[in-house]
Amino acid sequence: MKSIFKLLTSEQWEEAKITGIIPRCSADEKHDCVHINQFEDLNQVCAKFYPPERYPVALEFAPDSYPEEVDWLSATEKTPWQDGRLKISHLHADLVLNVYSFEYQQTPTGVVCRLQGDS
Repeated sequence: MKSIFKLLTSEQWEEAKITGIIPRCSADEKHDCVHINQFEDLNQVCAKFYPPERYPVALEFAPDSYPEEVDWLSATEKTPWQDGRLKISHLHADLVLNVYSFEYQQTPTGVVCRLQGDS
């Protein structure tokens, strides 16, 4: 299985490094789970939910970091990616393998979000 990823703001990541706990986002609270993503969906999810001024980052976790089964919801018209949900209260900062930042680019069709170094 591939790594799993959690998107959050740089401010939330700074807080997590101090507390050891990665805070839930409003969607996590609403659905009583922790939303996660697959690598190939990060740019699209970031663009939809994180404007550049929030300085989003993607935290990478090993797939076996959380032995709970991930509930992967199928892509929909509203969310054209697989939405992963872990039925846990939070993620632990000490299990983060890598932290990735994003850059925003203006294109003829609008602004797109890309992982740094992603072509």
